[in-house]
Amino acid sequence: MALALGGAVQHALAAERLMQTWHPWQMDSLLVVWALTQVPRAQPLVVESVVRGTPIPPEQAIDTPESPYRRNGRRTAFEEAVRQTGVSHPCIPRLHEAVRVVELASWRKPEYPAVEAFEARLRRLIPSQPMRGGVDAALEEVEKYCREGK
Repeated sequence: MALALGGAVQHALAAERLMQTWHPWQMDSLLVVWALTQVPRAQPLVVESVVRGTPIPPEQAIDTPESPYRRNGRRTAFEEAVRQTGVSHPCIPRLHEAVRVVELASWRKPEYPAVEAFEARLRRLIPSQPMRGGVDAALEEVEKYCREGK
C-alpha cells in the first residue's frame, strides 16, 4: 500500500510545473511568476522560494545564475521571461517600467511614486520565509497595479 501511495504522490507532483527562486523574493522574480502565469499551460504552476544557494535545476529556476529567466546586461529577469515566453499583456509596459526602476535604478524611485508604492505593497505581501506557494496575494497586487493603469 505504501508503494502505491508513494507512486500516486509522485504522479501528482509530476502533474505540476514547479518553479523555484532563492529567498527572499524580489520584485523581479515575482514578476517572472506573473509572466509565467499569463502563458496557457496544461500543468498548474507551483512556485516556491528556497534558502539562498540551494541548488535549483535550471529548468525550474527563476532569477538565479542558472535560470533561463535571469537578469543579464540588457534585461531584467521579468523582461527575459516575457521575451522567451512571448507573453502579451497590456500591462507589460507598466510592469517593465516598475521593475527597471526598482531593480536597476533604485535611486530614482522617488521620481516614480506609483512604482515606489507598488513595491512597498508587494514587500508586505511576499512570504517572509522560504516556502512553497504563498505568493497569491502578491500576484493579486500585481493584477491590481495593472488595473490601475497609468
